[in-house]
Amino acid sequence: MIQSFVSGPISRTKLAQFIWLIDPVYADCEGKSAQMKLLAATTRVLGELLDHDPHFAHRFSRNPFYTGKAPTAYRWYRQHNRVMRLGDLIEQVRDMAGHDQFSPAPRQQFSSGRELINAVKSRREEAQAFKALAQDVDAEIADGLDQYDPELIDGVRVLWITQGKAARDETAFKHALKAGYRLRQQGQRLTDAAIIDAYEHAYNVAHAHGGAGRSSEMPPMRDRQTMARRVRGYVTQSKSEAYSGSSAPGKATSSERKALATMGRKGGKKAAQRWKTDPDGKYAQAQREKLSAANRRKKASGNSTRAQILAASAQSFAQTGKIPTWAELGSEVGVSRRTVAYHVAALKEAGLYPDG
Repeated sequence: MIQSFVSGPISRTKLAQFIWLIDPVYADCEGKSAQMKLLAATTRVLGELLDHDPHFAHRFSRNPFYTGKAPTAYRWYRQHNRVMRLGDLIEQVRDMAGHDQFSPAPRQQFSSGRELINAVKSRREEAQAFKALAQDVDAEIADGLDQYDPELIDGVRVLWITQGKAARDETAFKHALKAGYRLRQQGQRLTDAAIIDAYEHAYNVAHAHGGAGRSSEMPPMRDRQTMARRVRGYVTQSKSEAYSGSSAPGKATSSERKALATMGRKGGKKAAQRWKTDPDGKYAQAQREKLSAANRRKKASGNSTRAQILAASAQSFAQTGKIPTWAELGSEVGVSRRTVAYHVAALKEAGLYPDG
């Protein structure tokens, strides 16, 4: 325990001296080490115990056994030569202050490699289950928490060009992207209607609060549908599980800037100019490759939709003897009536559609 020593001038002033001999505390060239961390913690606990009394030296002195001639050397008349552990000092100070003792987690020991592997697997499964639960909870309360965010206006984070002038297109696009990620997180379908509704809502909010006298320049429906497809592509191809705001407020990523640049007349004119001035250049070739890949994916998606329509109609005909209407097929597959009509015509031409 901490011992009190009274000697020399200290006895005449009726002051007490608490001295604790400890092992040497070492540090690297940067002054960092585990011992230095323990020393800092001990100093902090002692300061709290003594209410940071200014008469107490809030530091540790040099070796009291020093016998050199340095004028700043600490001299004292030691009563014993026992060397105590710094850990014991902090434990006793915590006991005196009534604080809980720090008990590090015991290091696990495994008898075999298989036991270690099984332990790691079980921890991974627990972490994955907790992550899934946290995502479900976040998806359920995300919309409700938006109303408490002071930076949101009607659930939309408006981006500003200047004071009172909002970046309407960028605000709407980022809000549509956010809505897409939330739909994916909640396990719902990324329909064009949901994404376009989010885009239009954010655009109208930005225009109402930051129009700055400008007329509404809502992109035409064709451009909004293109935007919805791009948002769906960004969301489905993203490796992140949830929308976390990849860019800082007021900034856009390269893919977001590209999507915004190709919306409207200005972006279309720029792209057409590149095609015209250098049809065989790197840009044109890269765009052709992207277009070819997009067409292949679109064809595969169309074949998948056609197969779903054929399976739904055949199953209904086999079970009930009736062929569902185009509206029922569209509702079940999740496509428009026009898309159903297109695929049904192709199936009838191929002789695959059941005759009702």
